[in-house]
Amino acid sequence: MKRITSLILALVMTAALLAGCGGDSSTADTGSTGDAGAAEDGGYTANWIVAVNTSEGDLLYEATNKFCELVEEYSDGRITCDLYGGTQLGSGQTLLESMAYGVCNVYAESIGTLAPFTELANIDAAPYLYTGYDHFINVWQSDLGKEIKAEIGDAAGFAILGGMYRGARITTATKEMVHPADFAGFKLRAPGIDMYVKTWEWLGASPTPLAITETYTAIQQGTVEGQENPISECWNYGFYDVNPYWIKSNHVYSQDCFFMDKTFFDGLPADIQELAAKAADEASSWRNEQMVEFEAEVEQKALDAGVTIVDVDVQEFIDAFDGFMQSEFPDLVDWADQIAAMADTAAVDPAEAA
Repeated sequence: MKRITSLILALVMTAALLAGCGGDSSTADTGSTGDAGAAEDGGYTANWIVAVNTSEGDLLYEATNKFCELVEEYSDGRITCDLYGGTQLGSGQTLLESMAYGVCNVYAESIGTLAPFTELANIDAAPYLYTGYDHFINVWQSDLGKEIKAEIGDAAGFAILGGMYRGARITTATKEMVHPADFAGFKLRAPGIDMYVKTWEWLGASPTPLAITETYTAIQQGTVEGQENPISECWNYGFYDVNPYWIKSNHVYSQDCFFMDKTFFDGLPADIQELAAKAADEASSWRNEQMVEFEAEVEQKALDAGVTIVDVDVQEFIDAFDGFMQSEFPDLVDWADQIAAMADTAAVDPAEAA
């Protein structure tokens, strides 16, 4: 009964969006939320609904907007995009599940968000898997990276396009912590993704899944003592006001991608699939270049705001996670080993990385 109710609700939401976007009966055949059909020359036309959790000014939002602009350009205006930021259409697993009903056509988010659909998506958040940016980018541009994305997408039911560097994740806190043992008992906000939760539990910390928008207040009230995120998000959410210590744990390198419901994507004409993938790759390259520059800028901004940047011996943390994957994610060990084996790859120009 609950499943039927959920389905009815989703269909009602879709119908409402169709009415608002001027959809017609041809939409049901394409999966699009807006006008979709054939132009006079027989070409595909549609209005795509595009969602991103962040708001204007954030690099992920701006990259998603660039994706929209490129799709419209490469389709010669046959596809238009309506961009919704700041969780207007929902977020996370809820929005991903609703994509099958046409609530949106494209959603920009981290691969780790697909973990509820397939365990392999947890590889996106595995601790100390990369030696740095070059290693990370080279993996995801390689045949191995493409294979991992394809397996995740097939298992989860999504086409995964592009690949955007989010920045190395650091830890912000109300106290200085330098060694792995210092994190025992540390109360922090962490994403509600299995890999993140188990990573912090491995160190003896107490991770609490919270919406990122609730975290600032939770730190103020003492519910948690800190959080972990890429340094850009630490700055954008104002954590310098409540967490004076920013610890460069650099424990995770992860990526955002553009997700499309696989049934919807597979039903698109080949040229539309190609232009969507091209737009995603180019928007990703733009964001990668911007993010590398922004990381350095944000660290200086944080220092100017009175934050203490804490450097740590990363090798000490790597050693602390010896045996973690074998114990907690044995089915991902082979993938992790293949990624680790690519550590000695050549440097990458951020402008070329997608």
